[in-house]
Amino acid sequence: GVQEQWLPWLGSDNCEEDDEDGTCLSPGTTTPPADDSTNEEDAVNKIKDFEKEAVEKAVGVLKALGVNPDEEYNPIQQRDGRLFGGGMLMQAAIDQALAVLRIFGYNTGAQINTIPVQPAVSQVQQAALAALAQVTTHKAVIILPTAAQDTNLPNYEPCRGGEGLCTSAQECKNIGGVQGKSIGKCGNCVGCSVCCQFVTGCQGITDKMITYFQSPGYPRTDRSNEACSLTLNVRDEVCQVRLDFIDFEMAAPVAGSCSGVDNFEIINTAQPGGVFGPGQSKMCGLNKGQHVYMPVKPGNILIMRATTSGIRNIPLAKLDGTNRGLSGDTAFRWNARVTQIPCEAPGARGGRSLPDEKSARRIPSHYRKLLAPDGCRQYFQESRGRLQSFNYDGKSEVLLNQNYAICLKRPARSCGMTLKALGFSLPASAGCLPGNVPAETVDGVCSLCCTSSEGDSPGVNYLGVSGYSDGASVMTPIGQNYAVNQDRYFFCGAKLGVTNLMVTRTKGPLLLRVRTAGNYWEQVSCPDGGCLGFLINYDVDTGTC
Repeated sequence: GVQEQWLPWLGSDNCEEDDEDGTCLSPGTTTPPADDSTNEEDAVNKIKDFEKEAVEKAVGVLKALGVNPDEEYNPIQQRDGRLFGGGMLMQAAIDQALAVLRIFGYNTGAQINTIPVQPAVSQVQQAALAALAQVTTHKAVIILPTAAQDTNLPNYEPCRGGEGLCTSAQECKNIGGVQGKSIGKCGNCVGCSVCCQFVTGCQGITDKMITYFQSPGYPRTDRSNEACSLTLNVRDEVCQVRLDFIDFEMAAPVAGSCSGVDNFEIINTAQPGGVFGPGQSKMCGLNKGQHVYMPVKPGNILIMRATTSGIRNIPLAKLDGTNRGLSGDTAFRWNARVTQIPCEAPGARGGRSLPDEKSARRIPSHYRKLLAPDGCRQYFQESRGRLQSFNYDGKSEVLLNQNYAICLKRPARSCGMTLKALGFSLPASAGCLPGNVPAETVDGVCSLCCTSSEGDSPGVNYLGVSGYSDGASVMTPIGQNYAVNQDRYFFCGAKLGVTNLMVTRTKGPLLLRVRTAGNYWEQVSCPDGGCLGFLINYDVDTGTC
């Protein structure tokens, strides 16, 4: 036990096992001679020498471990080990040294300096004891239940940039209809060894933080007539869910609606009125690379349901059936990554607002970075990129009943953004159809473009953004600057303003509002080629503007 561990420091024998001849020798000694000629006087001297050496080393141990030489030692009392934080091993060493002194009669409560010993332990022994003290003064680490929240949890920590979850090899298996696939190694949580992708097929149910919902037989395409769904049970600490469409190919909308074709519907109990606008929760067409944010509450159920027939053609498909690099003429497929984003640490209590400093410390950084501002259906965090309306392909019509916000992350020093439309066409009345005017006059009445529902107007359809300039420059007292010539918010028709270039200047949030009418517009209200939506390159302007 503990006493055996300390016997070598006190000069006693230490044998792990007997020698071949049945004797037990101290380290560094040799086999005693077979003929023992020790007489009685020699035996007494050896006993005295042993006593002197044992007492000397016991006192040396006490001094080396910080026992005050001027303090009365007490072989009976339990010392508190104050100099070593109460370390059990150090206390055991002190108790062992006192026990050795007690064996030789030093038990009357004398001071250590009064015990007759030769000079203290050697320098080698002192160095060894000092090194041992350095090692044994660490306290045992005890994780309290409240502190357990700070440890990394399995099936919670994201890995490989959010592609999967850190978990054990046993968990990364087909359990309860959820198929696990190892995509790498991961060991940053309790009991974890692999980075796992959890994939569900039709009629799956899950509460995983990151799950993939795939069409039957993915990545192969399918033409089955079926309804396929995933039910997500939202966890208590989660306030947002993000869908990333890694792949999405379905038939194009008809007359601005997905209801009559293969479609992907999102049913969110926190948005009973519709995810994308009033009564609008369906997607169809081509949406690869798109993403969607949705607000959720504890106990919510989020259902993703695909209704398919494989009858109508996929956008851009060749009618002769030749390979076009997509899914085929009428076949469909999808692969959606579903990520639950927490606003609280697991097991925390409180509101659903942005994480406070204490809670955020326990939320993995991947989730914190994903968290979008309230009210954003899409959130782009890169300072430069591309955004587009849902199912935009340059051929298919934009959807009806849309009313949502696209948000861009605002850097610490920014003053607006520059938008360049590569494609832009939204419904508009006749006077506004060119897209280069902010208002029109009809029968002597002037009205803003894109916002009227009167007469022959196609209804309210616009991309809303606070305009400032069309890119033209003017000379100012401080040098060249943009001309303020596009001070408007509503854009529709065939162009994004005069030149399809828009410069904004704002110190507030960077966002765009998408709005389309609830009733289908006639083709006379669309630019040449149809009402197709928009495809825009954006660039957040940083620095002093």
